[in-house]
Parts: sequence; C-alpha cells; structure tokens
Amino acid sequence: MVGTLPPEIGNLKAATLIDLSMNRFSDGIPREIGGLQTLVHLSLRHNKFQGSIPDSMSNMKLKYFNVSVNKLYGEIPSGGSFKKLSSEFFIYNEALCGSSRFNVPPCPTSSKHRSNRKKLLLSFFLLGITLLFGPATVVFVWIRYRRGNRAPEQEDSFSAITRERISYYELLQATVALSETNLIGSGSFGSVYKGILRSGTAIGVKVFNFATGYSIQEF
Repeated sequence: MVGTLPPEIGNLKAATLIDLSMNRFSDGIPREIGGLQTLVHLSLRHNKFQGSIPDSMSNMKLKYFNVSVNKLYGEIPSGGSFKKLSSEFFIYNEALCGSSRFNVPPCPTSSKHRSNRKKLLLSFFLLGITLLFGPATVVFVWIRYRRGNRAPEQEDSFSAITRERISYYELLQATVALSETNLIGSGSFGSVYKGILRSGTAIGVKVFNFATGYSIQEF
C-alpha cells in the first residue's frame, strides 16, 4: 500500500492490533491514532513515514510499537507506554532524539533556553564592567526632551537641557556598554557616546579620560 495514512484511522476505537509494516506509507503519523485506547500492538516498520511521533500517543496502552526503518525525526515521547518500549523499535530513522535508553542522541536545547543563557551571560558582563570601571569614571549626562505643550510652529524644537540622576548600570544599558557603534566623538578630554534610556529619551554620555591633565582641568 502507498500514500498517506488517513486520520480516519482514529475511528477504529475497538482495534487491539494494527500491522501496516512493509508498505510505502509516507507523510506523518496522524495524531488521531493516539485516541485508540484499546490498541496494544501497532507496527509501522519499513515504511516512509516522515515527521515526528505524535505526543498524543503517550497516553496509549501500547505494549508493542515499532516504527523502525522510516524517515522519522524529532523527540521520542518518554512517558506512558513508551517507558517500556525497546530501543530496537526506533532504529534506522532520519533523526530521532530523546532518552538515552532508546540509544538515540539527546534532543538539542530549545531556543528559549539558549536565549535565557545569553541574557544571563550579558547580565554578568554588564555587572563586571560596572564593578571594574564604575569607581574610576565620572559621567555627565545631558538629557534632551521635547516640550509637552508647544506651538505648532515650534514642533521641531527641543526644550532646555536638564540633568537627571541616572545609575551607571542604566547608562551602560542605554549605550550598549559604551560600545564603539554608539561613539559620537572623542578627544583629549574624553569620549562622547549616544544612547537611549528605557523611557525612550535620547541621551549623550561624556566619559572623561583622567589619564590626561586636560580632563582634570575641565572637571
């Protein structure tokens, strides 16, 4: 037999044994098959099934489930009846992964976990910069903001520059840790960086260079 295994197979509610091995079924295993609660023997070996094994099959009462020699990939369910299945039932597939008892490689870490790890490393990086350079750096911040009530002809003008107290950690976040991409200019007195606070306010940050006498005189 060839073709796709139809989802209507889930209507065989009284079936206890289904053997479709040694055929040429393709595409995925329909998730509706997970509703066959009386099924204890299911053989799909030696076909061309693709995709992953449906999670819905974890709730079945299978004692025999063989999908060897197919083109399946993804994680092998580890709960329910899969706890007692042999690793031989999953051999010769495309790229199955999961528990080591199935003799398959572990599944790769999800993108969400990788993202959380990157955020944690970035936090430690910023904290290290703060502890290392914070005490030796004097920063003046000039904040520009638009007037709340302006005449139509003055919509493009900025209000007077004011000064606010902002933590050094906030400055590092606003300027991407004083990166070169945010550098506006530099000279003998120090460097000026552009940045944007969490509130959306654009700022300019001047970092004095105390290695020269000029910056001390200006300070």
